[in-house]
Amino acid sequence: MSTGNDQVRRRVVDLVTRAEAIVEMWEATTADGRWAMTAFSRYRLCDLLDVAPYRRYEGSLEADPVSLLDEASELVDQIDVPIEDLSWRLALGDALRTAASDIRMVRDARDV
Repeated sequence: MSTGNDQVRRRVVDLVTRAEAIVEMWEATTADGRWAMTAFSRYRLCDLLDVAPYRRYEGSLEADPVSLLDEASELVDQIDVPIEDLSWRLALGDALRTAASDIRMVRDARDV
């Protein structure tokens, strides 16, 4: 794997980790449990990237997790993988879009 490839992958992991920490914070501070509806897609995403969910995050939690995941999904296409790992990259892109969509739906449902 090239250095550029490693940097892109690290950036994707950083974006996902930050988005996950933000949603976890919302989940912990919201009594109605609505964020649990995003758990499956978020878990799938963390699993594909080997990101441990519910771990302590030291960075800024001031961001829109949907925007972070959208940025990560744009970067995924830049990850150069061998043909045998193409399905992983496709699954990762799908998982990013699905998690972003789920978070967006739960967040926006309160605005209706």
